Order: sequence, then C-alpha cells, then structure tokens
Amino acid sequence: MINQIIKKIKFELQFKNTNYYERASHKLAKTIYQRKLQNKLNVLNPITLQKENAKLTLATVANKKRFYESVAALYSFCFWENNICIHYHEDGTLSENEIDYLKKIFPGITIFRRAEQNVKVKNILSSKGLDHCAQLRNQFFLSIKLFDMVVEKNTKYLLHIDSDVLFFSKPHEILNIAEKGSYNGCYNVDVGNLYDFDNTIMSKYVQVPVISCFNSGLLLHNFNEDFFDFIDAVMENNASTVTPWHMEQTLLAMYASVKGNFLALPKYYDLARKERDLGNKITSEHYVQGSACEFHKDFIYKIFPAFINNK
Repeated sequence: MINQIIKKIKFELQFKNTNYYERASHKLAKTIYQRKLQNKLNVLNPITLQKENAKLTLATVANKKRFYESVAALYSFCFWENNICIHYHEDGTLSENEIDYLKKIFPGITIFRRAEQNVKVKNILSSKGLDHCAQLRNQFFLSIKLFDMVVEKNTKYLLHIDSDVLFFSKPHEILNIAEKGSYNGCYNVDVGNLYDFDNTIMSKYVQVPVISCFNSGLLLHNFNEDFFDFIDAVMENNASTVTPWHMEQTLLAMYASVKGNFLALPKYYDLARKERDLGNKITSEHYVQGSACEFHKDFIYKIFPAFINNK
C-alpha cells in the first residue's frame, strides 16, 4: 500500500494538483494507524461469548477494507458485556485468515458468508412473495441490515453497530432495555434527518410523525419478519428511489415510528464527535467514517490502555 502511494505521488508531481497531496497524506496516515490498530488488537485477550444466556444479538456488516475497525468496534462493546451473541455479516471479501481471526478473538462468534446468505435470504423473501424486498436485497448491500440480521437473530433484541462505532464505557441504557423490555428499542441521535423519502411519501405509510434525527449506525430493536411486509409495501411504488446510502436508515426510522416506544439515546452516546470534541465524557462515539484517523487514535490511545490493564 505505501509503495503504491509513493508511486502515485511521483506520478502526480508533474501536475499542479495540490488537493491530491492532502488526500495522499490522509491515506498514508490511515494506513499507518490501521497497522497500529491491528497490532493493538493482536495483544488483547480473546473474549469468550456466553451465548446460552445472551442478553441480545450484536450484529455488524463489514468488509476487508474495514476489517480491523469492525473488530475494534465489536471488542469495545464485548469488553463491557460478553453475555451476547455476535453475528458478523461479511460482504464476500474476507479471507479464511480473517475468518479464523474473528473466531480466535471472539470464541463463539457466528459468521455469515455473503454468497450463502444471498441464496438463503432470496429464498425466504421469494417464498413469502416479497418481490420488492428481494429486489432491494439484490440491489442494495446495506439491506443486509434490514433482512439478514432480522432473519438470523436468535434473541428478542438485535443491536446493530456500524464498524465506526466505539464504546468507552458500559452502555447501561442499551443493556437495560434488552433485559427489561421497557422499550421497543433505542437509537443514536443524528445531526439531522438523513432520509431518502420526503415527508409526502413517508406519510403514506406512517400515520404518526417519523422519528426525527434517527441514525441506524447504533440501533437496538425487537423487529421480527413482519418488518419485511412493511418494506415490501413501501418499495412497491418507490423502488426507483433507491439510493446508495440512507435507504436502510429511512425504512428503519419509518418502521420504528410505526412501532413506537423508541428511546433516543442520551447525548453521551455521541455522533460526529460533538460531545467528544467539547471534552465531555461519552459512553460511545459514532465517527461516521469521515473522521480521518480519530477512530483509530481513540482506540489506540484511550480505549486500549484501559483494556490492556484489565487483561
């Protein structure tokens, strides 16, 4: 990777493209911090999952590019609570070495391979006559969060976290809901309404106000496969509006609004470093991927020392 970057820089030197050098610098820094992150993870003790009394199913979807970030994200939660099931949905890019690494660091983890899930979930949706769901699942990678994770969960509650979420302390609010069932779920509060449908479309399917500032990067819910019927009805007349980023978040926000009784997590479940940068104590941080190497730095310099001291 470093040799490729150097080669590219040499090529770009003949042009007056100053923006390139800043991008190259960021890419080089990220490569360095990814290596440091990997080295830190390699010396941490494995976390054995206690699945027989699992409080919830913790699920993530990730790829080779962000593999070690996804491991760090899962580890930062499991350090505080290992009475869970972990479901790792990969995109077809992981090697057997990476699969073995996951099994080593999280004994008891369940890993879902993309090729196998494509067949299984397609058959389930087709058998139910949910053609619009099947089309969405085929077109949109992040629809794994809508279908696969719900099909495969084996506890009442499913907690989804993106691979750019870290936990700095025990997430009591999330665990209390999973234990007591006091809410249908909870969600990270976003900086705005990032939905792919406008209010006119959403109001046709949701008879109450849609939850404001709903972010699905850190989301606990108790949805079952009835959710698929809702998705199919929505997508029947709106399939052409599918976009690369926020469709799954939009549908989750709409259905959570229909179900009701969802908790907006307190501000110390931070997003986009609002509280972190103010110096306030946080339980979790969702870095929303545009945060340069802050994810890596926080794990390496803030989280790892606490974890290694408790080996």
